[in-house]
Amino acid sequence: MHYITEEEVAEHLGVRETVDILEEAFESYSAGTSFFRPRERIIFDETVFNTMPGVFQHRHLAGLKTYIANRNGARFVVLIFDTMKSELLAVIEANKLGQIRTGALPAMVTRRMLREKNQGFCVIGSGFQAETQLEAMASVFKLNSVSVYSRTFANARKFAEKMQRKTGLEVKAYESAAAALKDATIVNSITDSMDSIFARKDLGGEYHVNLCGANNPRRREASEDILLDSDLIVVEDMEQALKESGEIISLRKNHPEKKCTELGDFMKMDRNSLSERKRTVFKSMGLGLEDVAAGYVLLKNMKIL
Repeated sequence: MHYITEEEVAEHLGVRETVDILEEAFESYSAGTSFFRPRERIIFDETVFNTMPGVFQHRHLAGLKTYIANRNGARFVVLIFDTMKSELLAVIEANKLGQIRTGALPAMVTRRMLREKNQGFCVIGSGFQAETQLEAMASVFKLNSVSVYSRTFANARKFAEKMQRKTGLEVKAYESAAAALKDATIVNSITDSMDSIFARKDLGGEYHVNLCGANNPRRREASEDILLDSDLIVVEDMEQALKESGEIISLRKNHPEKKCTELGDFMKMDRNSLSERKRTVFKSMGLGLEDVAAGYVLLKNMKIL
């Protein structure tokens, strides 16, 4: 059994290869050969204990992301088992792994959704998780413009400077969401906001929005009118969305006629037909299958598999 540190994850797990393995993982899930269960939470003494299981059967791996969070912070680990040998392969420190796969998943979905490779991109949020949102999208699209908005402008400016050095792209910070969104066709929101940050009026005639920050029913990143005006809304898993997504819970309550498509069904959709969808939304909350798939790449790169 191998114990893998955060430093080893950073050295051996790349963003683009994580985008690719997530596509493989959800294609196998769509075909009925990989599995997951929604996140389970046990809450006690102002502490939340989380478990997220997944089976990447195509690669003969099963695993579990688990973490505990309270006022002292959060600690993340991923356990990976070999399903052929019934053997525990690795315990992986998973803060960096989670950051990478959280950025890679919306990039994978967006790549399948949009055929045109030249896009304008806006990231809403400027924290740790926002970095891989930009890195992953830059790995699959030619970004003509990159903008960032944060509720604290100084944080947006620091993010822009850091990511410009890291990616070689020009990254502009804005003091309002509307200004940051002006030229964006792809929008990734990665915040812990309790209230909607942007609305339909802030977007152009065509858009793809990835809502990646909130997995708490009290939080919302986007106004409901964005979802209502969309041609397609994709969620990883409807059961989990109705537990954790403020946007999806509100949409189901107020507009039950507006349907959502689960990611497994989205993976079966004809990609030519997707080009007809001009306004789309993907709501991501995180699933254990994603962590197991990222763990596969990591273990392969470290010559453990």
